[in-house]
Amino acid sequence: MNLTRFGSKNQGLNSLLHQSAQWRRLDAHIKRHLPANLHSHFHTACVDGGCLVVLAANSMAASRLRMMLPALVPQLQSIDSAIQTVRVKIQPQQTPPPKAKAAQLSPTAKAACADAAAQLAHHPQLAAALNALSRKS
Repeated sequence: MNLTRFGSKNQGLNSLLHQSAQWRRLDAHIKRHLPANLHSHFHTACVDGGCLVVLAANSMAASRLRMMLPALVPQLQSIDSAIQTVRVKIQPQQTPPPKAKAAQLSPTAKAACADAAAQLAHHPQLAAALNALSRKS
């Protein structure tokens, strides 16, 4: 899909495309000048009132970025002259919720549990557990 073609017809979309390209350039420029082990722990967010906002995934990355980024401000100004300062904020990465286990017994396994329960009359608790398992859907 060629968004540039659609952007030429829609001024709002065109503005967003240019802004997105600007963030990617800033992000790539910053990452070129910082250690590779930090790259996956931050991304640029926006330029707000002359301040470039960088979002860090954790406090370790944020503290390293706070030490290193001020030295890059002159180079960042070559990309966007509006940048005067840099601010680092912590925004933890969203982790997906754990998946619920969806294990189900086959009809054969349910029948085997019921048969085993019938043979374990001398162990009533175990037989009850196997019966409950065989009835579970």
